[in-house]
Amino acid sequence: MDWNEEAAATASLGNSLCRTEELYHNRDLHQILPPNLLKVAKAFNEISHAHFDSIAVSILCILPCLCGGATVSQEKGMQGRAIILYMLLLAPSGVGKTSVAMMARKYFLNWLDNEFKHQESAVAQKQKIKNPDVFLDGASAEGLEASFQSGSAPHLVMDEFGKFATASKNDVVKLTFLRMIMQIYDSGTLVTRKLKDSNRSELLMIKGMGLFAASTIGRSNLTPQDMRNMIADGLLNRFLVIFGQYKRIPLRQELTAAQVKEVEIFSREFHDYAREKQFYLGTDALNIYERFHETVNEKYYQKYKAEDDTAGMDVRSLTVVQRVAMLFQVCKNMEDGQAENREVEAISMIRAVQLLEYLDQNHFDQILLYANSKDGRPTLEDRVLREIQKKDRQKVRDIVRNLNGVKTMDVHAAVHMLVRAGLAIQDQSGFISKA
Repeated sequence: MDWNEEAAATASLGNSLCRTEELYHNRDLHQILPPNLLKVAKAFNEISHAHFDSIAVSILCILPCLCGGATVSQEKGMQGRAIILYMLLLAPSGVGKTSVAMMARKYFLNWLDNEFKHQESAVAQKQKIKNPDVFLDGASAEGLEASFQSGSAPHLVMDEFGKFATASKNDVVKLTFLRMIMQIYDSGTLVTRKLKDSNRSELLMIKGMGLFAASTIGRSNLTPQDMRNMIADGLLNRFLVIFGQYKRIPLRQELTAAQVKEVEIFSREFHDYAREKQFYLGTDALNIYERFHETVNEKYYQKYKAEDDTAGMDVRSLTVVQRVAMLFQVCKNMEDGQAENREVEAISMIRAVQLLEYLDQNHFDQILLYANSKDGRPTLEDRVLREIQKKDRQKVRDIVRNLNGVKTMDVHAAVHMLVRAGLAIQDQSGFISKA
């Protein structure tokens, strides 16, 4: 289904649509990403041994660096928020965590970095203003402040984020930097520390930022207990969380010359289409957002009553879904040739909702399994129960299909144990449901 077909299907739903599940059921990222963005992600997938989902979200979180001061708001004429996205890739060693971030930076941002380096305006020379940074690796608080003061929208890469967060509890410098990053995500602003100490604080408006964080999981790295602490502390609330998966190592590790040119053209055009524009949710997109808001409110209430530490992630999804919808709308404007369109349409909001739900069901659920395991390896019963909880009324063959490499007889045994424990129900027809 292309943009126009899906938009027409959306319009036909009308006001009868009451739950957002009808919008994103049984989708994967190949179906969710805008076609032009999907083409780039597929090209990267041919040269990286990182899983496709990791590649796709890495690219998505680099696009805010190309927005050039663009904002998004719920209503036309309102002051919008800067486009800021963070992702956290959690995976065992060797699945290409940081390599995918560096690859995305190389092909998406190198041209922009080169342009900044060659922009020597008379004003900049006179005032000795440093050219804006595009790339930041494990930056200090001072470095991040200086970058924003120079007007950049940086892409920040933090490797072994879990160790950094753990160490910040006993390190004031790391803690200050971590708090700064979290403040930027929520408000799109930053109060400079040096001026604040001298009672002359300066409020910096953030023009955009992408953060790629990665952590190796395992007994000697980020343990299940560490993960439980990160969830309990609310540290993951601002991240699009990816659980890295295994993929065969491709033979080729560089894009072809033609592909390099295509990615740069996409990147430059995205920059031109997004730069300094104030996007807002159109009427249909706002209706979709309001239904998503209702669903989030229900989930948040249930988690709040149960004292579930992941409740904060649901709340912040309301912010991130608007930012993602805006990025998808720029992609659509590029395909339609509508450079001046500022209205986020229903199809872009639908795709944004689909993306968040997909990541929640297919990646964050895996993180929860890891966090709740004893040695980092969830039991088969835990994995089967998670599948049952995802979708009611399914048969063993459906579960086997979703659990790669698991034997049917083992799933039958796990289902039997879950039924005996009162955690699942299996009727005479063989359909399994959550208890």
